[in-house]
Amino acid sequence: MQLAFSNDRLSSRMQFDSSAAGEPEVESSVIEWLLHDDQVMRECFTHAAEILKSVTGAAITAITLLDEEYQHYRAEVGMAMPLVTRARSLADYAVRDEELFVIEDAHDDARFGECMLVQRHPFVRFYAAIALRAPNGEIVGALCAMDPSPGRLDAGQRGVFYHLRAMIENDLKMRTATAIDPLTQLYNHRFLLESITRRWKEAQDGDVMGSVVVDVDWFKQYNDTYGHQAGDQCLRKVASVMQAAADGERIIVGRMGGEEFGLLVLQAEHAALEDTLDTLRQGVVDLAIEHRASPLGRVTVSVGASLTRISETSRPAHREGFASADRALYRSKHGGRNQVTMA
Repeated sequence: MQLAFSNDRLSSRMQFDSSAAGEPEVESSVIEWLLHDDQVMRECFTHAAEILKSVTGAAITAITLLDEEYQHYRAEVGMAMPLVTRARSLADYAVRDEELFVIEDAHDDARFGECMLVQRHPFVRFYAAIALRAPNGEIVGALCAMDPSPGRLDAGQRGVFYHLRAMIENDLKMRTATAIDPLTQLYNHRFLLESITRRWKEAQDGDVMGSVVVDVDWFKQYNDTYGHQAGDQCLRKVASVMQAAADGERIIVGRMGGEEFGLLVLQAEHAALEDTLDTLRQGVVDLAIEHRASPLGRVTVSVGASLTRISETSRPAHREGFASADRALYRSKHGGRNQVTMA
């Protein structure tokens, strides 16, 4: 059964602002992965949005992904939706509980008087969305349907939202199990290398890629002194600093194994990259994790980095970029550690 709408369907591009608040912060690596690097989940999102549009007849259906500042649309059907801020968004309401959120006519609800989605093109009146969660229970976004005319859902249409959510969250659970390191919640080694290979191939001639290797100084001695449980906690804290450095930047970060981490920096510049990496290094120092077996007295990291300008000859050379970064890391470690070395 289709929704009863009187206005013509929309097909043009829109621009508006939106926001959400009050939910726990989502693990950034999962959001970055969903936004940029997972073809399987993109296909899952597309199928869900197509099914929802067919069942509801809404003008626009989509998956929204929510990070701390922005609402990102994925798998839009009916209209191409741009990146928008989370301020004054309908998504803020949609992700507040487990139930399906439905607005039959936004013009009749004073809560949405300032919402840009309602006030600007496509002038949404009907809106329905259901929250999507990562395997750890945190919000990653919502499955939504919207239309410029008032509408309502019957029981069968409501049920489809719940079935599609179960499908998406099940696929997400299976994919995160293969992509995310369970200890640090960064990309695991395999998925990091897959992402690096893909991004390197997709880069344009003239783009500069930054390859970075980070190693926790005297980590074996840390484990021997404090035990492996404390070592795991230390790695989690260090990983959170690296993810914070990557947030807002064009950086992919993952755990290579043990106490070693890798980063790929897209569209890198020498001075900016060096500043970012020194901020990362200082962020670990600022954790003030005691390390009696280190001559520095606290946990630190050593960093090596290299820059590669993409060309026909360098395009297959992502491994050499990281080999160069690893050599720079060696110089950092033999130069006293707790420092950044650019190749």
